[in-house]
Amino acid sequence: MRTEGVRSPIPHARGPKPGSLPWLLGKQLRWQWQTLTGGQRTGLYIALAVLVLAVVGGYFALRSVLAGLPLNAPLPDVALGPVLLAQAFLLTLMLSAAVRAALVTLFTRGDLDLLLHSPLPPRVVLASRALGVALSAALPAGLLVVPLTLALLVLGVWRGGLGLLLWWLCASLVASSAGLWLTLGLVRVLGVRRTRTVSAVLGALFGAGIFLASQWANLSGERGRPSNAVFDALASFAPGQGGWPGREEWLWLPARAVWLEPLPALVLLLLSLAVFAVTVPALTRQFVNGAQEIAAVEGRVRHSRLGVGRLRFASGSRATLLKEWRLIWRDPELLSRTLLQVVYLLPLLFSVTRGGGLRAAGGTGVVLLTASLTAALAHLTLNAEDAPDLLVSAPRSPAALRRDKWLAAVIPTVLIGLVALTVLALRGALGTSHWLSLIPLLLLGTGGTALMVLWQPLPVRRSDAFKRSQRAPLVNTVLTLVFQGGLSATAYAASSGALWGLATLAVALIALGVAYSLRRSDVR
Repeated sequence: MRTEGVRSPIPHARGPKPGSLPWLLGKQLRWQWQTLTGGQRTGLYIALAVLVLAVVGGYFALRSVLAGLPLNAPLPDVALGPVLLAQAFLLTLMLSAAVRAALVTLFTRGDLDLLLHSPLPPRVVLASRALGVALSAALPAGLLVVPLTLALLVLGVWRGGLGLLLWWLCASLVASSAGLWLTLGLVRVLGVRRTRTVSAVLGALFGAGIFLASQWANLSGERGRPSNAVFDALASFAPGQGGWPGREEWLWLPARAVWLEPLPALVLLLLSLAVFAVTVPALTRQFVNGAQEIAAVEGRVRHSRLGVGRLRFASGSRATLLKEWRLIWRDPELLSRTLLQVVYLLPLLFSVTRGGGLRAAGGTGVVLLTASLTAALAHLTLNAEDAPDLLVSAPRSPAALRRDKWLAAVIPTVLIGLVALTVLALRGALGTSHWLSLIPLLLLGTGGTALMVLWQPLPVRRSDAFKRSQRAPLVNTVLTLVFQGGLSATAYAASSGALWGLATLAVALIALGVAYSLRRSDVR
């Protein structure tokens, strides 16, 4: 009896071979897409639709104006300087994003050790991660590059559109390579946790520096004065002017490549590919050989710290406050948010001291920014708890723990607000009566905002506290905005003694009362 061969019902897998570089890169891109969208892709699709409509509208508005211009001719010398400065700005932005992405990719995700112990070649694993870092580095600049590229291509400026895309690709590879080297160097010197904090703080300072530079005229008191120093410096930054080298020198190569000049574009592409190709094998050896050494060094430091001296324990509220403040200090996301909000307060403090209508905005800005900062702190102290079972078993009542966590969020912001109001008063922007009237509003804004977070808890892991998916219900967000907006309007009215400030204060108190009535049963 002859039997026929049984065919396997399982079809052959299509696509890249499992374990290959394209396969790992596909997994990396899928993970990054999910992280970028956060499960909410409607907003992204709306942004793309708005971008397409803006490009189409710009085409119909500008095609008649640009019809007779030589748009595909080489860039003139006077344009090379501003283009090079814009490229330097975007490259710095991409490098900051690359450091954060490299830190997450290599250390925070926690799966690299498993991949390195798998049969996959370490070089392939790190090559896929390095390409993922390059993609993450390209995203911030893409917010400017992609719309500009589409506009250039639609207008028929194919040289600028294709050259800008080429430069974007090369810059992302260079930023990825530099970010990987910088991240591994910082980790070896500072450790993973401190590197996360340093990278977040540096990123916040970079963004704050750009903001302060844009507000320099306001800070220096030169707004409205005729000053052409900046424009003169930009005009002299050109080939053959102000002591700068000629057009054919290496300094202007990136700016010429962005307009797709053949030799500069080819040199830039080859250099970026060479830098990336050298970085991957070099980092493979360094990371694989040094990962265990880094862990061992951190372990020895940790044990040596435990062995020196005696352990000291605080009791009661002091222990809870110190614990929460230490965790806040170690949280890089919150540190960057705090630094940005404090920096954004500086131009306001300088502006209100110069008189005019901005004097009334000083107290308003302090009340609003401190309340907003309190919301972020309260979300971290009250909601983000990785070990809630330990708190339940602690020898303290839940009400006392919630009170201490509430204080941990309120005390720092109250101190920041008091310092800001005192600076305004010392510089003559606030009178004594106005200063005294703003103190209760500051206390009410910070304390009430933290209470609204307490009444509607949203338990999350500390590492997920600021992700897009961890959002408070819409009614809580609306009540918080109404409460903070009402107090800010009251602070503005208090500067001129307007009676309508009582109405806005009543609106804020009503919002606080509604939030209290909607509080969850487990916090009553």
